[in-house]
Amino acid sequence: MMDDSQRAWELAMALIASGKIAFDPANPQGSVKCLFTHLNVLKEALEAQTAPTTVTSSFDSEKDQVL
Repeated sequence: MMDDSQRAWELAMALIASGKIAFDPANPQGSVKCLFTHLNVLKEALEAQTAPTTVTSSFDSEKDQVL
């Protein structure tokens, strides 16, 4: 299974290939800086998507109030 960094890299490569993320071989420094920014955003989004969410029911909070 791929970790979030690997998934972000795969997504970034697909976005570059489809033209959604610009990458200019004539300006590698600027393009790498842009790619780095996109990779961080993608990784954060993937981490947020896979983060466990805590769900509390209203029943639990009502039960605590009664006790």
